[in-house]
Amino acid sequence: MMRSLFSGVSGMRNHQVKMDVIGNNIANINTVGYKAGRVTFADALSITLNGASRPTDNGGGLNPNQIGLGMSIGFISSIFSQGSLETTHNQTDLAINGDGFFVLRDNQKEYYTRAGTFTFDGQGRLVSNVDGKFVQGKMADSEGNIKSGTVLEDISLPFGQMVSAKETKTVNFSGNLNAGESPLGTIIDSGVLYAVEETGDNSDVNGLFAKGNTNSSIRGLNPGLSTVTVNDGTTEKVYTYAETDSGATNADFHSLDDLIAEINHDYSGSFKATLNSDGAVVMEDLSGGSHKLTFTADNPNLKAALSGANGFVDSSAGTKTKTDEFSHYATKDEPLSKLRNTLGKSLALANGDTINISGSVGGTNMTGVFSVTATSTLDDLANKIKSSFGIINENGVMIEADGSLKISGDPGKNNEISLVSVRETGNDVFNTVMTFNEVQKASDVTHSTSITVYDALGGAHVLKMTFNKTSLNNQWSWEASMTGNEVVAAGNKGMITFNSDGSLNTFTYDNGVTAFEFEPASGAGLMRVRFNMGDLGKLNGISQFSTDSTAVANSQDGYSSGDLVDINIDKTGKITGLFSNGVNQTLAQVGLAKFINPNGLYREGGNEYAMSGNSGQPIYVTAGETIQSEIIPGALEMSNVNLAQEFTDMILAQRGFQANARVITTSDDLLNELVNLKR
Repeated sequence: MMRSLFSGVSGMRNHQVKMDVIGNNIANINTVGYKAGRVTFADALSITLNGASRPTDNGGGLNPNQIGLGMSIGFISSIFSQGSLETTHNQTDLAINGDGFFVLRDNQKEYYTRAGTFTFDGQGRLVSNVDGKFVQGKMADSEGNIKSGTVLEDISLPFGQMVSAKETKTVNFSGNLNAGESPLGTIIDSGVLYAVEETGDNSDVNGLFAKGNTNSSIRGLNPGLSTVTVNDGTTEKVYTYAETDSGATNADFHSLDDLIAEINHDYSGSFKATLNSDGAVVMEDLSGGSHKLTFTADNPNLKAALSGANGFVDSSAGTKTKTDEFSHYATKDEPLSKLRNTLGKSLALANGDTINISGSVGGTNMTGVFSVTATSTLDDLANKIKSSFGIINENGVMIEADGSLKISGDPGKNNEISLVSVRETGNDVFNTVMTFNEVQKASDVTHSTSITVYDALGGAHVLKMTFNKTSLNNQWSWEASMTGNEVVAAGNKGMITFNSDGSLNTFTYDNGVTAFEFEPASGAGLMRVRFNMGDLGKLNGISQFSTDSTAVANSQDGYSSGDLVDINIDKTGKITGLFSNGVNQTLAQVGLAKFINPNGLYREGGNEYAMSGNSGQPIYVTAGETIQSEIIPGALEMSNVNLAQEFTDMILAQRGFQANARVITTSDDLLNELVNLKR
């Protein structure tokens, strides 16, 4: 028989196999996750007619002479190229974009597929729509964590079940506290206080109060222009008001002491002027005879104040004249015995008197007692008022330019001063002057935020955090409180400070505790909540800049119980449960398998593969983490069959089959001629 006949037969038979593969590919043109097959041919064993010979010195080498015996199937394999993705909008339809296989399992063994047509069965298990095999993945724990080393198992979700409540352990804060505002303290002011003008006080005449004919303050003196004229009946002198007195012989004055010195110098043989203990300038004759004095001024008030000194003085008759009684604004070193009110009337404070001090500071009654001595000063009284009210700021009680007492409380509403009483029993003049008027109310720089926290039973509790700026730069106090009937146990107060760049410096609890503790009063146990203000030295939590306060409690880690109402699957295959309490918690993660030689897998039908001896063991991987593949939810991978390529291969297979058929018919004709030779 002719060898060509058998070669043609092998060609026809194997091209038929190629057509079988092409037909299967075309049949699965719309099969989800199908991977096209391909056939590769190989030539069959050859018969050697002459072997090869080596070249020699006498002749060249010869090639072997061989005749092939047809062809055979080299291998049939699958093409694992990526198929196109089709959107289905069904959440449990999954497609792999990249390498890997979904892992399925029945009671006997594992299967692998690229067809992610999955659904949940009546028990909440994720299964294949094709044959009900269980989809494999990693299950999360009750906290929603998938721990390292978790093995693959059936994915089963708790539909119809509740997620248990989680107790709040941490509350996180962020935002800004305004550095540009400061708390204010109470400011109250007493009535104006004067003191007797005495020799050596050297008070400016412009501003003295004159009691008597004037009963008013002297105002409007102009340096270098305003004058006082003195006449003793023989000599007349004019003295000019000056900003600074230049001496007792220069006819200028700034204080009563200056004016008295000028008069006594110019009228040394006529009369003399002295300042008495009541602050009046007394004129006394020195000549031993009677003569008339005349004092005048171009300032109306000063003229009226001096007018009482006009008239006759006579030392032999003991006749004297005197001006109004002058007083200046009280200063801190003024003896209390010299003090007067705005009418120039003495406050009548003397050695042995008792001044009672009382008031409310932040709602707490405060008292003090001041005993007047012969040397007690206005500053002594001010310091006693300050200590009686527990004021710590440096300017707690100050003597103003008009002699009044200005009480400045420490900043904040908790230091608010009210109901102030500074009294001496029976002393109406003093008591009237010590009537205080409020100039400024105490106020806080306060910012509050609140958040709902949960106890172990899922009970909701509203926690309020209030920040109060202190009088110190970059420092705030804080206080946590509950709005219901909860009982605060500890850790509800503390301090927070900031660096000069606005970043967090310290956050502390009072009394050395490390968390806020309260009794929920709901049947749940004691709660310990830690406040997270951010990292020290950084701006990732609470900060302090000169902008509006925006600090908020932005999150907490607790929640109430809830039902699973929906799921979501991401690109890593994580299945997140959406619960009715608003909690989103990881429930499971779809697993993938990868093979060193995927072409070594057995096709099992139903778009599934099984491991073979040459596929290698499955390597379990995680999409997007241990393998650069993505799981696309709501989509399916379509068949990767290229129809144009398949039709082209079909033509080639057909022509190959026809050509081999011609070899057989031609070989038959040759055999027929051979048989006919005997005829």
